Amino acid sequence: MRPEDARYVIIGAGFAGAATACHLAYRGARRMVILEQEAVAGFHSSGRNAGFIRQVLSEPSVGNMAAKSAEFIRTPPPGWPVPVSYDTIGCLILGRGAQWEALCGDAELARGRGLDVELWSPEKTLAAMPLIEGGALDGAVWCASDGVIDINALLSGYLRVAQRGGAAIRYGETVREIRMHDGRVQGVATDQGFLEADVVVNAAGPWAGPVGVMAGAAPIAFHPRRRHLFVTPPLDWVKPEWPFCLNVSDEIYFQPNSGGLMLCPCDEEDMPPCDPPTDIRAMELLAERLATVYPKFPDIAIARYWAGLRTFSDDNRFVIGWDPQVDGFFWVAGLAGHGVTTSAAVGSLAANLLFGADPDPDFSPARFG
Repeated sequence: MRPEDARYVIIGAGFAGAATACHLAYRGARRMVILEQEAVAGFHSSGRNAGFIRQVLSEPSVGNMAAKSAEFIRTPPPGWPVPVSYDTIGCLILGRGAQWEALCGDAELARGRGLDVELWSPEKTLAAMPLIEGGALDGAVWCASDGVIDINALLSGYLRVAQRGGAAIRYGETVREIRMHDGRVQGVATDQGFLEADVVVNAAGPWAGPVGVMAGAAPIAFHPRRRHLFVTPPLDWVKPEWPFCLNVSDEIYFQPNSGGLMLCPCDEEDMPPCDPPTDIRAMELLAERLATVYPKFPDIAIARYWAGLRTFSDDNRFVIGWDPQVDGFFWVAGLAGHGVTTSAAVGSLAANLLFGADPDPDFSPARFG
């Protein structure tokens, strides 16, 4: 069977599944069904992030993906169906001590990927972002090509390309069983019936682990972790051209948003796969970190906040590739909060592997034995 003739059932219509379906369509695959348990795409992690494209990352393989994805979003392929705004406000990554030394190494790697990255002094950093006055830092990494995108438009674009290639998207349909025969995928049973499949793509986000168990796949552990985002009402002193500001030493970030600020205390709490409830203690953590890290930060009110899950593998690296135990079962999981940032490259890699490319050792499920 040629890859373009296979019947693909993709579980999950978030960035992992949508980008994979999009790039499969670019490669000529036509027999695809995307199953999404919610009534809309991006209901969970893919729709609950800051929408920021950050390309200076400590893991080189993920940094490469981020740079490739940013280029895809800035210059989409001909015929791309949905314009995606990309507001290049730039990113300041602040650090001190050992974290600053690590950031300098990350910056060097980013330059090797062709990114225009600068190392800024504390004085230059403060001039660009006055809200950090009084904070302790040794310097900042500046990447001018980072920015905020419209995550809904990007997700919609991936799905429309897939549909244009013949993919069907079935919303409100929950997977109950993955049926096997002689160690090979046979199909997927849902709460609405049975779908035959030559290939099942597990892009189920926080539910990737349970879906793998259904298939009897390699025992890969995943850890969904809750994180909160907070948005202020419009503030007349916020400048929309201010950069995204991430402090990796003190674990807090903020960025301009809708005339105010979006802030995150970088909280992490292990949770089972779910629609995570919010916790008022996260707001208290945000207030505590702001007061401690940036003692002159203005008083702010919070207009709204929400929580989402970021899903990690045991080694915090992506899991993309064929399962080593079950024929026809393919993983696109464990994107660890980098789903929107790396989605275009993740989808491209997944489609290449599905069409027969050699495994990527950085992301192969076989590394878990």
